[in-house]
Amino acid sequence: MLPKGTQRSDVERLLPVIRRAFRLSEACALTLLAFIQATRPSDWTDPTRDPVCHAMQTAMAQRLGLTPRAVRYHEITLERAGLLTKTTAADGSRGSFAGGRIVQGLSLAPLVEHVPQLLRAAAEEEAGRLHDLGLRRQCSAARRVLKGALQRLLERAPTAPETRDLLAFYGKLPRRYDGLDTADLESLLASLDEAVEKCVTAVEMRQESSGVPEPGFRLSIQVTTKDNSESCVASADVKRPAGTPADTPLVAAPPGADKGREPQARDFQRGHKPHWLETFTPRRLYAACSEDMRMYLDAVKGQRALPNELDLVRAALLILPDLGINPSAWDEAAEAMGDLAAALAVIVIDARRFDPVRPIRSPGGALRAFARLAMAGKLNLAGSLIGLVERARTE
Repeated sequence: MLPKGTQRSDVERLLPVIRRAFRLSEACALTLLAFIQATRPSDWTDPTRDPVCHAMQTAMAQRLGLTPRAVRYHEITLERAGLLTKTTAADGSRGSFAGGRIVQGLSLAPLVEHVPQLLRAAAEEEAGRLHDLGLRRQCSAARRVLKGALQRLLERAPTAPETRDLLAFYGKLPRRYDGLDTADLESLLASLDEAVEKCVTAVEMRQESSGVPEPGFRLSIQVTTKDNSESCVASADVKRPAGTPADTPLVAAPPGADKGREPQARDFQRGHKPHWLETFTPRRLYAACSEDMRMYLDAVKGQRALPNELDLVRAALLILPDLGINPSAWDEAAEAMGDLAAALAVIVIDARRFDPVRPIRSPGGALRAFARLAMAGKLNLAGSLIGLVERARTE
């Protein structure tokens, strides 16, 4: 009998796992599926019966478009693999006789015994798939953060040695992540993390100021102008303050450097002239986050005193399961407003879950709504962040 809550259809869905676990050919696996489907569903959940395929080889061969000899070979293969036992009469007949006391055919009881192990293997494979998917998503986000930081660095120091080195690194990044295994993805993510940290630090060190910062000093520009509280509602076609069009690629980047296959996020911040982390400093954002979000930020920023742009994005990605937000909602938000703005939206949504006046009860729905408003140019994310930061200051 199958484990409680499991039915024949669940065994059918395990076919890819069965095939890999027992190294079955595609044709043999399809034959096994036909055997499973030829049994009675109730026999898989009845402790007094075994699921048995009574169909003759000739009938199964016709159904599968194979020769009887091929079906016979698959029966032998599956029996040797320990997935079925074969009992037939001398003339090869199969069926249930003597009131069910004699059952002849292909018993799939051995397969039933393997089902708990196969379910665990399927769960592990799914966990691994989701882990790799998360790594790919983080690599894509880190790459886009790096591209944005590189653009800012090019505006401030186009001929600096670190700019040249980072451009060379960016140009060598793989265009696709599909062929990378877990170890490769983790290695790529680590190198992207290092590059983003170098680039963000270089940008901060070259911020326009009246003095020269000491080595290692990380600037924190406070909210000092009226423009800082404007709504973030401009379209992606608005030009940058420096006169650079919104869709301009990296200046002097190697050929193909800006042509990665991951979705290209719109820069929702084009109408919000200062960079988000200039208007809303990492220190204030960190203080405004919920305890859960701060926990993730502490984990990703490591020994750094304050989170950088990539830390905010990564923490937002990590907290999505806790908030019940489907990754597809994140993808929509990142494409609509950019990764950093999407991360800031997640921070707002997370902090407002327990708002005494207007709590957000569906974080996933809220993030999708933010994305739609951003696409329409109607999202006042800056206003939401100002309210969040001010509330944190008064608490």
